[in-house]
Amino acid sequence: MKIISSEQVEAACRLIAQRIKSLTPDGYTLVAVSRGGLMPTALVAHFLDCKEIRFIRLSSYDSDKERSTLIDTTTDTIPDAPNTYIIDDICDSGETLLYLRRKYPHTQIYTLINKNPQVVPDFAPITEPQNLWINFPWEPEDRA
Repeated sequence: MKIISSEQVEAACRLIAQRIKSLTPDGYTLVAVSRGGLMPTALVAHFLDCKEIRFIRLSSYDSDKERSTLIDTTTDTIPDAPNTYIIDDICDSGETLLYLRRKYPHTQIYTLINKNPQVVPDFAPITEPQNLWINFPWEPEDRA
């Protein structure tokens, strides 16, 4: 297990915000993947002084950390456009990222961490080994 510090999360979110601002200075849409992408997207939005966040509601783990069927209960309108940035915490199995790429092929998909060398987000400031369990600062310590 690896615990990612608040400082590491903040630095990664700053990099994401800087990249978004440099690529699309004339406007963008931020989209958080719920639930893992909520905290990173909020930080990115603060760094960009962005007041609106849209949400994609996906789940791929059940309560016991076991894989389950990916469920999409999104109600927000998500523009499928190059200036739309979907943000999640981690690319692990790649299932969520592949689903998002199929559903929104023109968007940018960013994650704080990429653990999958075969399924790569458009941008991920941190890379970790695939077999390593990651614990984020907003998660309970007993989750690992």
